[in-house]
Amino acid sequence: MVKNDLTQKYDKPTILIHWLTALLILVLFPLGKYVEELEQIEKLEFLKIHVIVGIIVFVLSIYRSYLYFKSPRPPHLKTGSEFNDKLIIWVHNIFYILLFLIPVTGIVALITTGYGEAVFARDISLVKPHKGSIPLETHEILSTIMMIVFALHVIGVIKHKILTKENTIKRIS
Repeated sequence: MVKNDLTQKYDKPTILIHWLTALLILVLFPLGKYVEELEQIEKLEFLKIHVIVGIIVFVLSIYRSYLYFKSPRPPHLKTGSEFNDKLIIWVHNIFYILLFLIPVTGIVALITTGYGEAVFARDISLVKPHKGSIPLETHEILSTIMMIVFALHVIGVIKHKILTKENTIKRIS
């Protein structure tokens, strides 16, 4: 059985951004689903909150990416399985990719549907017909993928704790 050195931790800014981003994502996803179901006139205030929180996550992700290359970080976890070791790396890589693609597609969707202008002008009439909007649909699909990867990440942490008896959360807390 492989034992990882759990005394090697991420730096404090990375730890803070990790947990803050996780919390904000857990707010963004249900908020986005809620906004989808609202009538046009009701959407603007909730969409504004969604946009502001999404931009915060985007800025935090940019800063965390900077820290990723600037700050020392612990080595990747080892599980004793080459497949699982690679899966851990891919899950983390997918997070980084999604944390950039989701806000970009959201921003493009705001621009192309007119919601961006409508939110800040508080004028629903500025929204353009957007049934089948590729940026909006892409944003929704990527957000769903994010929640699946998020769940896999949590399951992986729990699985690692059960199988190896290692509390890997120590590295990021």
